Amino acid sequence: MQNQENKIAANKRLAELLGWSSIVEVGGAWVGTPPPGAAASRGQALVPDWMGDWAAAAPLVAQFEIRLMPMSAGVDAAGFLEWYRFYPDRDAAARAAIVKAVTHRLEKTQ
Repeated sequence: MQNQENKIAANKRLAELLGWSSIVEVGGAWVGTPPPGAAASRGQALVPDWMGDWAAAAPLVAQFEIRLMPMSAGVDAAGFLEWYRFYPDRDAAARAAIVKAVTHRLEKTQ
């Protein structure tokens, strides 16, 4: 359960840093107002699941120029190392490293 809570919190924090507002939890997912310039959403949309979905996480790699370095025991994303043993699979570790790297970069600019 703790891992799920960490995943949910990480997605919410990244959404806030990316300019989402009025974020509320609905059944374990986040819904909110996307940042200005986002695709038409009638003012409310599902916050992307960056921690759980490659379709959401992959664009972050290009947008923030995150370099992934797979290693034998973990994956490094722009200096953020996530160990495989703490995740259900290697993909989950990579997505977590990406989210942490982007979150850190955005927090530094605030």
